[in-house]
Amino acid sequence: MTVFNSLYAEHYDQFYAGKDYAAECDLVQAAIARFAGSPPETLLDVGCGTGNHAIALAARGYQMTGVDLSPAMIEIARAKSQALDTARSPAWICGDARTFEAAGPFDAAVMMFAVVGYLTANDDVLAGLRNIRRHLKPGAVFISDFWYGPSVITDRPTDRIKVISTASGQVIRATNTTLDIPRHTADVSFRLWTIDEQKLVSETAEMHRLRYFFPQEYALMLSQAGFEMASISAFPSLDQPLTDQSWNALVVAIAR
Repeated sequence: MTVFNSLYAEHYDQFYAGKDYAAECDLVQAAIARFAGSPPETLLDVGCGTGNHAIALAARGYQMTGVDLSPAMIEIARAKSQALDTARSPAWICGDARTFEAAGPFDAAVMMFAVVGYLTANDDVLAGLRNIRRHLKPGAVFISDFWYGPSVITDRPTDRIKVISTASGQVIRATNTTLDIPRHTADVSFRLWTIDEQKLVSETAEMHRLRYFFPQEYALMLSQAGFEMASISAFPSLDQPLTDQSWNALVVAIAR
């Protein structure tokens, strides 16, 4: 099944309307201010989705480039960014984190919303991290977050249903997650139903395989890719220590 196909991508922003992108952009800027040697101008957003971080950061003055594997997500991001001044509009690239080509090198990079978890095999994680490093200047800050392994195992994901209202009906999403502990992965199955005037008009299904990480494992992979881990904390904080209740870990790394 295609990940983030056109139907799922179309409703993506509605499903995550409660996500505080402005606060997360504040967090990115705080990490940059703390760990960057000089204020960055160019910023790379890998796994940019529909562009919510990239567009907000572009509006704050950064020269943004967004990369995503899903053509449908990139098209939505491009359409949304048309509201920006032409000079501030991000460049959009449809590409794989492991192999994309962008006009760099960049001053900083982000990989938000646990996107690194879509790289599930060791070789894929290293390929993605090395490709990001290849696009960065020495000393550049790289900010990412991931599902935190100790919490995933002790506080396991549960089945969920989310309903959003539309002008003429509803969109319903059912989520089921199965863990593969030896492989450090979670298979997240989505089923999506669109109801229009009390009639089922579309149905789709996707399976997203996500990897969760442990701190020393991720630090080693960063090191092998040419980074040094500078900070790890409970998302969305730069200072909150991780616990077994911290589902997401925030990492700041520096390109060597």
